[in-house]
Amino acid sequence: MTPKGEELTQKGEIPLIFELKRKITASFSAQDDISSAQNSSTKILKMIFVLKGTLTICGLHSKKPLGILTDQQHNLIINSEDLVWKTDHKDHEIFCLDIDLFFLERYLPVEHLGLLNLKKGLETNQLAMFSPQNLHINPEIVTILNNLKTSNHTGFCERLFLEAKVLELLMFQSSQFEHLSENAELRQLKEDEMNRMLAVKEILVNHIDNPFSLRHLAHMVGTNEFNLKRNFKIAFGTTVYGYLNQYKMEMAKTMLLAKNITIAEIANKMGYTYPTHFSNAFKKYFGYLPNKLKSGKLSVLIFRGLENF
Repeated sequence: MTPKGEELTQKGEIPLIFELKRKITASFSAQDDISSAQNSSTKILKMIFVLKGTLTICGLHSKKPLGILTDQQHNLIINSEDLVWKTDHKDHEIFCLDIDLFFLERYLPVEHLGLLNLKKGLETNQLAMFSPQNLHINPEIVTILNNLKTSNHTGFCERLFLEAKVLELLMFQSSQFEHLSENAELRQLKEDEMNRMLAVKEILVNHIDNPFSLRHLAHMVGTNEFNLKRNFKIAFGTTVYGYLNQYKMEMAKTMLLAKNITIAEIANKMGYTYPTHFSNAFKKYFGYLPNKLKSGKLSVLIFRGLENF
């Protein structure tokens, strides 16, 4: 992801990864339309994560949108000099990572449908997306993006860190794409139903310390409890409270890594009456207690693992 004027360039024998002239930032420039032609070849792929706002992809000589990504959506596309990216809102947060097609081919089977979609677009010189339907950002993806934004690795360690994070993101994109491909219901979820589920998700993350009941949530978005449970599972691959727990644990982990907040304070923010209840939930989710992470004893196993070498 780049602010105005910042370029992404490739470097090194491994055809991954990209090098940034400045630290990865959280959003595109809000002042101007964004052109995707930033010294990139037609074989460069862009992982796009729209955390806030709307990103429209148009042809260079056409005003008709070729693709649109909105709040909390992500996808992987073939980049082209004939594409122009436009943001519709000044208040937006869009994260973009460049990778090479050869890198993708190293990790995905040749018959993978997402890879075939991209190759077909490359052959026909048309906009190609990994998934025909945009995928939805989950709490684990948000954690990875936050770690990319705040990473202070340099040199060889930075390359290892970036490659590891891109592989994690690719894993989530592939997993969600397979879930989408295998579930006809998800492809048939109507736009208004999907919007209700997105609204439920927003309510959940804004009230993590005091969550509403399923019945209350359903009424808040204009549906019933049965449809809420069914459609939320279709949209996000987990239950309502399963998603909430995932979000809380990932947020708690990010807070612990900051090292300027106590476990008791985090437990309170996550809605736990007793820190021990939070610690037990954290261990059940991650496999280790939060105090181990807080003390740095697990530093080699977590996102900032290379810092201690």
